Amino acid sequence: MKPLTLLPLLGLLAACAPTTQAQPIYTFEGNTRFVFLVQKIRVTYTVNPVTHEARGEYRNLSSGDTFTLRGTHLPSARGDLLTATIDPGDTPRLNASLLGLGIGNVPLKASGTLAATITAGTLTGTLRVNGFNYPITLTRTP
Repeated sequence: MKPLTLLPLLGLLAACAPTTQAQPIYTFEGNTRFVFLVQKIRVTYTVNPVTHEARGEYRNLSSGDTFTLRGTHLPSARGDLLTATIDPGDTPRLNASLLGLGIGNVPLKASGTLAATITAGTLTGTLRVNGFNYPITLTRTP
């Protein structure tokens, strides 16, 4: 077979090859109040444009704690909807007992759920931690 006759076949095979799509990076930052303390928060994540899966991190800049963020970022008519779990990952755990009664394997940092709407560069929603809802408003940063 001549090399020139293979050229159309190679062109067809190249057309079937999967292409990679750039995943947009979203970063939001701001202050929010948890119980009585104002905390500076930064949320950074990427979105898979095909599956709408969001992955990144939730960082409390005031305390230095970093959590993993995993969920979905879906477009809607009212603005993009972000629903994600915030997980402390591998964190120290509390094990204590007194007179045979005790607690074990309790994480020192709590996980949470973030439900937010993104409109005009603002992330507005609720962070639910240990059964309590905290309003959160963050601004998109470049």
